[in-house]
Amino acid sequence: MIYLLLAIVGSGLIPVLFRGFADWRVNVFWAIPVNYLTCVIAGSIWGGHPLALTMLPSQRWLWLAMLQGGILAVNFFLLAYTAQRVGVSVAALASRLSVAIPSILAFLFYGDSFNAAKLTGLAAALLSLYLCTASTERDATTRPLRLKLLPLLVFLTFGCYFIVIKYAQVHYLSETSFHDYVMAGFLFGFLTALAICSARRLLVLKQFRLVDVVSGLILGGVNYVAVYALVRALALEGWQSSQLYPMYSVGVVAVSTGLAMLLFKERLSNIRKVGLIVGLVAVALLNG
Repeated sequence: MIYLLLAIVGSGLIPVLFRGFADWRVNVFWAIPVNYLTCVIAGSIWGGHPLALTMLPSQRWLWLAMLQGGILAVNFFLLAYTAQRVGVSVAALASRLSVAIPSILAFLFYGDSFNAAKLTGLAAALLSLYLCTASTERDATTRPLRLKLLPLLVFLTFGCYFIVIKYAQVHYLSETSFHDYVMAGFLFGFLTALAICSARRLLVLKQFRLVDVVSGLILGGVNYVAVYALVRALALEGWQSSQLYPMYSVGVVAVSTGLAMLLFKERLSNIRKVGLIVGLVAVALLNG
C-alpha cells in the first residue's frame, strides 16, 4: 500500500509543479531534460548502484525502456503546456482519464477478475474523471480549439504510457530489475527531451538560469518516486491493475485538485465536486 500512496502523491505533485513553474518563469525546455537526468541519479542512489550502460544491450526489456522514455518525454511537454494554459486540475484529470485504456486491456489480456461491483467501480471512476475534466459553458465558448484538444492528446499519450509500464511489469520485470528498468526509461526520456529541444532550437544558453536547474532537480526527485512506486504497486500480490489504476487515478486527481485550490486558488465547480464524490464511491466499489 505504501507504494500506491507514494505513486499517488508523486504523480499528483507533478502538474502542480508545472503550474508553479509558470509563475516562477521556469524555462521547462531546460527543466525537463534536467529532470530526467536527475531521475537517473536518484535511481542510482535509491537502488544502490548506477545504471550499467554496457549491460543495457543485453536486457530483454531495452526496447520497452526506449519506448517508455520517448512517450514520457512527449507526455511531460504536453502536461506542462496543459497545466499552464488550461489548468492543473484539467491537466491532471485528463492524464488520469487515460486509465480506461489499460484497465480494459487488463480484463482482456491479463486475466483480471470481472464482476458487477468492479465493473460498476470502473465505470464510476471514469465518470468521476469525466465530470472533473468537464468544462463549464463559459470555458467552452472562450477556449481556442487547440487548447480544447490538449486534454485529448494528454489522454492518448498517457494511455500508451500506462500500457507500456504494465506490459513491461508483466512480461519482463522482477524484483532485481525494477530500478534498472526505470532508470533506463528516464535515460531515454532525457535523450528524447534533448532531441526535441535541439530540433526546435529551444536550448538557448543565454536563457539558462539556476532556477531552471533547481526546478529540474525538484521535479526529477518527485518524478522518479512516482514512476518507481507505480511500477512496484502494479507488481503487488493480491492487486489487479483494473482495480489499482482507477484508485491511483482518482487519488492523483484529489491530490492535484486540492493543491491547485490551496496554492493557486483554482476554483472547483459544482460538477467537479460531484465528480470527486463519485470518485470516492468508485474506490469503495473497487475495494469491495
